[in-house]
Amino acid sequence: MYQIAIVIFDEFTDIDFFLMRDILGRTKTDWTVKVLGTKPSHRSSLGMTVATDGHVAEVTDADVVLFSSGYKGVPAALEDTEFMSALKLDPTRQLLGSICAGSFFFAKLGLLDNISATTHPDAKPALVAMGVDVEDCALVINGNIATAGGCLSSLYLTGWVAERLFDSAKRREIHRQLIPAGQADIYETLIQSSIAAAIR
Repeated sequence: MYQIAIVIFDEFTDIDFFLMRDILGRTKTDWTVKVLGTKPSHRSSLGMTVATDGHVAEVTDADVVLFSSGYKGVPAALEDTEFMSALKLDPTRQLLGSICAGSFFFAKLGLLDNISATTHPDAKPALVAMGVDVEDCALVINGNIATAGGCLSSLYLTGWVAERLFDSAKRREIHRQLIPAGQADIYETLIQSSIAAAIR
Protein backbone atom coordinates (compact mmCIF):
# COMPACT_ATOMS: atom_id res chain seq x y z
CA MET A 1 0.00 0.00 0.00
CA TYR A 2 1.33 3.43 -0.93
CA GLN A 3 1.82 6.16 1.65
CA ILE A 4 0.88 9.73 0.80
CA ALA A 5 2.05 12.59 3.02
CA ILE A 6 0.43 16.02 3.00
CA VAL A 7 2.61 18.66 4.63
CA ILE A 8 1.05 21.55 6.54
CA PHE A 9 2.22 24.37 8.82
CA ASP A 10 0.62 27.24 10.68
CA GLU A 11 -1.45 29.60 8.51
CA PHE A 12 -1.89 27.08 5.70
CA THR A 13 -4.60 27.85 3.15
CA ASP A 14 -7.75 25.95 4.08
CA ILE A 15 -9.00 24.88 0.65
CA ASP A 16 -5.55 23.85 -0.58
CA PHE A 17 -5.21 21.36 2.26
CA PHE A 18 -8.80 20.24 2.78
CA LEU A 19 -9.53 19.64 -0.90
CA MET A 20 -6.42 17.49 -1.39
CA ARG A 21 -7.07 15.65 1.89
CA ASP A 22 -10.70 15.00 1.01
CA ILE A 23 -10.04 13.81 -2.54
CA LEU A 24 -7.20 11.49 -1.56
CA GLY A 25 -9.06 10.26 1.52
CA ARG A 26 -11.80 8.75 -0.64
CA THR A 27 -9.59 5.69 -1.17
CA LYS A 28 -9.20 3.26 1.71
CA THR A 29 -7.51 0.29 0.03
CA ASP A 30 -4.71 1.52 -2.23
CA TRP A 31 -2.97 4.15 -0.13
CA THR A 32 -2.94 5.78 3.27
CA VAL A 33 -2.79 9.54 3.83
CA LYS A 34 -0.79 11.09 6.66
CA VAL A 35 -0.82 14.76 7.59
CA LEU A 36 2.64 15.88 8.68
CA GLY A 37 3.88 19.02 10.42
CA THR A 38 6.22 20.23 13.14
CA LYS A 39 3.55 20.27 15.87
CA PRO A 40 0.72 18.01 17.08
CA SER A 41 -1.67 20.37 15.31
CA HIS A 42 -1.54 23.37 13.01
CA ARG A 43 -3.97 26.25 12.62
CA SER A 44 -5.20 27.30 9.18
CA SER A 45 -5.46 30.84 7.88
CA LEU A 46 -9.20 30.76 8.65
CA GLY A 47 -8.71 29.42 12.16
CA MET A 48 -9.33 25.70 11.65
CA THR A 49 -7.15 23.40 13.76
CA VAL A 50 -5.88 20.22 12.09
CA ALA A 51 -4.20 17.43 14.02
CA THR A 52 -1.10 15.97 12.43
CA ASP A 53 -0.34 12.25 12.16
CA GLY A 54 3.40 12.66 12.57
CA HIS A 55 6.43 14.91 12.30
CA VAL A 56 7.35 16.42 8.96
CA ALA A 57 10.60 14.41 9.00
CA GLU A 58 8.48 11.38 8.10
CA VAL A 59 8.27 12.66 4.52
CA THR A 60 11.35 10.51 3.93
CA ASP A 61 9.22 7.37 4.20
CA ALA A 62 6.39 8.51 1.92
CA ASP A 63 5.85 7.47 -1.69
CA VAL A 64 4.10 10.77 -2.43
CA VAL A 65 4.70 14.11 -0.70
CA LEU A 66 2.29 16.99 -1.30
CA PHE A 67 2.72 20.52 0.05
CA SER A 68 -0.12 22.80 0.98
CA SER A 69 0.08 26.56 0.50
CA GLY A 70 -0.47 29.68 2.55
CA TYR A 71 0.37 33.29 1.74
CA LYS A 72 1.30 33.87 5.40
CA GLY A 73 2.27 30.35 6.34
CA VAL A 74 4.73 29.62 3.55
CA PRO A 75 7.11 32.54 4.23
CA ALA A 76 7.21 31.65 7.93
CA ALA A 77 7.80 27.95 7.21
CA LEU A 78 10.61 28.79 4.78
CA GLU A 79 12.39 30.52 7.67
CA ASP A 80 11.69 27.69 10.12
CA THR A 81 14.94 25.76 10.51
CA GLU A 82 13.25 22.73 12.07
CA PHE A 83 10.76 22.54 9.22
CA MET A 84 13.16 23.02 6.32
CA SER A 85 15.92 20.78 7.67
CA ALA A 86 13.43 17.92 8.00
CA LEU A 87 12.51 17.98 4.31
CA LYS A 88 14.62 15.14 2.99
CA LEU A 89 13.01 14.60 -0.39
CA ASP A 90 14.12 12.37 -3.25
CA PRO A 91 12.48 12.93 -6.64
CA THR A 92 14.16 9.82 -8.01
CA ARG A 93 11.93 7.62 -5.85
CA GLN A 94 9.11 9.89 -4.64
CA LEU A 95 6.30 11.74 -6.36
CA LEU A 96 6.47 15.36 -5.17
CA GLY A 97 3.66 17.84 -5.62
CA SER A 98 2.66 21.30 -4.48
CA ILE A 99 -0.31 23.58 -4.71
CA CYS A 100 0.11 27.34 -5.24
CA ALA A 101 2.92 28.73 -3.03
CA GLY A 102 3.85 25.23 -1.89
CA SER A 103 6.25 25.31 -4.84
CA PHE A 104 8.44 27.72 -2.86
CA PHE A 105 9.59 24.79 -0.72
CA PHE A 106 10.84 22.96 -3.80
CA ALA A 107 12.59 26.12 -4.97
CA LYS A 108 14.39 26.64 -1.67
CA LEU A 109 15.47 22.99 -1.65
CA GLY A 110 16.93 23.38 -5.14
CA LEU A 111 14.48 20.94 -6.69
CA LEU A 112 13.34 23.45 -9.31
CA ASP A 113 16.82 24.26 -10.58
CA ASN A 114 16.85 24.14 -14.39
CA ILE A 115 13.20 23.11 -14.66
CA SER A 116 9.98 25.09 -14.95
CA ALA A 117 7.17 25.25 -12.41
CA THR A 118 3.93 27.06 -11.65
CA THR A 119 2.23 28.71 -8.71
CA HIS A 120 -0.71 31.01 -8.04
CA PRO A 121 -0.43 34.18 -10.16
CA ASP A 122 -0.24 36.32 -7.02
CA ALA A 123 2.88 34.41 -5.92
CA LYS A 124 4.58 34.35 -9.31
CA PRO A 125 6.81 37.44 -8.88
CA ALA A 126 8.30 36.08 -5.65
CA LEU A 127 8.95 32.66 -7.18
CA VAL A 128 10.56 34.27 -10.23
CA ALA A 129 12.75 36.26 -7.84
CA MET A 130 14.01 32.94 -6.48
CA GLY A 131 15.30 32.13 -9.97
CA VAL A 132 12.52 29.79 -11.03
CA ASP A 133 11.18 29.63 -14.59
CA VAL A 134 7.48 30.09 -13.82
CA GLU A 135 4.85 29.16 -16.39
CA ASP A 136 1.30 30.53 -16.42
CA CYS A 137 -0.22 27.06 -16.36
CA ALA A 138 -2.55 25.22 -13.99
CA LEU A 139 -0.14 22.29 -13.74
CA VAL A 140 3.49 21.75 -14.67
CA ILE A 141 5.06 18.28 -14.48
CA ASN A 142 8.78 17.61 -14.69
CA GLY A 143 9.49 13.93 -14.08
CA ASN A 144 8.35 13.16 -10.54
CA ILE A 145 7.76 16.81 -9.58
CA ALA A 146 4.40 18.45 -10.18
CA THR A 147 3.49 22.01 -9.26
CA ALA A 148 -0.07 23.33 -9.46
CA GLY A 149 -1.30 26.91 -9.56
CA GLY A 150 -4.71 27.84 -8.15
CA CYS A 151 -6.75 26.04 -5.51
CA LEU A 152 -8.97 24.16 -7.95
CA SER A 153 -5.93 22.77 -9.75
CA SER A 154 -5.97 20.21 -6.93
CA LEU A 155 -8.15 18.22 -9.32
CA TYR A 156 -5.20 18.00 -11.71
CA LEU A 157 -2.58 17.41 -9.01
CA THR A 158 -4.49 14.61 -7.30
CA GLY A 159 -5.42 13.21 -10.70
CA TRP A 160 -1.74 13.08 -11.63
CA VAL A 161 -0.97 11.22 -8.41
CA ALA A 162 -3.72 8.66 -9.03
CA GLU A 163 -2.61 8.09 -12.62
CA ARG A 164 1.06 7.74 -11.70
CA LEU A 165 0.33 5.27 -8.90
CA PHE A 166 -2.42 3.41 -10.80
CA ASP A 167 -4.26 4.60 -13.91
CA SER A 168 -6.95 6.93 -15.27
CA ALA A 169 -9.69 4.68 -13.86
CA LYS A 170 -8.33 5.34 -10.36
CA ARG A 171 -8.30 9.06 -11.11
CA ARG A 172 -11.96 8.98 -12.15
CA GLU A 173 -12.80 6.98 -9.04
CA ILE A 174 -11.37 9.55 -6.59
CA HIS A 175 -12.94 12.46 -8.47
CA ARG A 176 -16.35 10.92 -9.19
CA GLN A 177 -18.24 12.48 -6.28
CA LEU A 178 -16.78 15.94 -6.90
CA ILE A 179 -17.89 16.36 -10.50
CA PRO A 180 -21.00 18.56 -11.00
CA ALA A 181 -24.08 16.71 -12.21
CA GLY A 182 -24.36 16.53 -15.98
CA GLN A 183 -20.76 17.66 -16.53
CA ALA A 184 -18.82 14.40 -16.28
CA ASP A 185 -17.73 14.53 -19.92
CA ILE A 186 -16.66 18.17 -19.66
CA TYR A 187 -14.53 17.53 -16.59
CA GLU A 188 -13.07 14.31 -17.96
CA THR A 189 -11.85 16.15 -21.03
CA LEU A 190 -10.56 19.07 -18.95
CA ILE A 191 -8.71 16.98 -16.36
CA GLN A 192 -7.29 14.52 -18.87
CA SER A 193 -6.06 17.23 -21.23
CA SER A 194 -4.65 19.38 -18.42
CA ILE A 195 -2.54 16.54 -17.06
CA ALA A 196 -1.34 15.57 -20.52
CA ALA A 197 -0.45 19.17 -21.40
CA ALA A 198 1.46 19.61 -18.14
CA ILE A 199 4.16 17.06 -18.92
CA ARG A 200 7.45 18.70 -19.83
